[in-house]
Amino acid sequence: VIGDFVVVDDGASASGVPVRNVFDTDLAEEVEPIFDAQPEMIDAFEELFGPYPFDVYGSVVVNDSFGGALETQTLSIFGADVVAFGDAQAIVAHELAHQWFGNNVSVERWEDIWLNEGFATYGEALWSEASDPGFTYDAWIRRLLFAGPLLERHVFDPGPGDLFGGQVYLRGAFTLHALRVRVGDAVFFEILQTWNERFGGANATTDDFQSLAEELSGDELGDFFDEWLRTEELPEELDGVPLN
Repeated sequence: VIGDFVVVDDGASASGVPVRNVFDTDLAEEVEPIFDAQPEMIDAFEELFGPYPFDVYGSVVVNDSFGGALETQTLSIFGADVVAFGDAQAIVAHELAHQWFGNNVSVERWEDIWLNEGFATYGEALWSEASDPGFTYDAWIRRLLFAGPLLERHVFDPGPGDLFGGQVYLRGAFTLHALRVRVGDAVFFEILQTWNERFGGANATTDDFQSLAEELSGDELGDFFDEWLRTEELPEELDGVPLN
């Protein structure tokens, strides 16, 4: 980016990852608090996903509105309109989670884009779980269900016109939570950490993820992934919450 910016040193994670942010000078004072928790987010995600895969992290906020944020490696980019959202910290967590899921392990095919977006969306919930004593997955599931019919679309291979459709993000995150419920926390987070160890710096597919989950859980998961990723109709329930 090119413009009038200020670089803000935001300390470091407990593991020593430096965090520096770059803010448009006209926005710096207003947006700086939104990004204060990034070192603690790195701490939380390192515990769940494994070591942060790069040397440094931070975010850049531009004084422009482009309707999104992007997980640019080591320096995620945010438009001014995005940081004005009420759930801006969730978006901050989302882009940070992408450093593991999308930037460290990248998809081999566009059909597998849920491996980026579903993981990053679930990262939002994992950060809330770690930081908000009032957070519950019951409420999280019910909130995402407001997407309604949007969730009843294929997550795997959604088609070229729907690569970033809401179901890729939301039902992708549901898939991960359903897997966590099925295999238990210990195995689930072992899967996520092994995923980054085994495929970090490389490309991977949904088949790779399913194979790893089956290897570490000792469970046959073909029907599970078909139900959550390749079937339009939602499963009947998730973690005790009815879905339809």
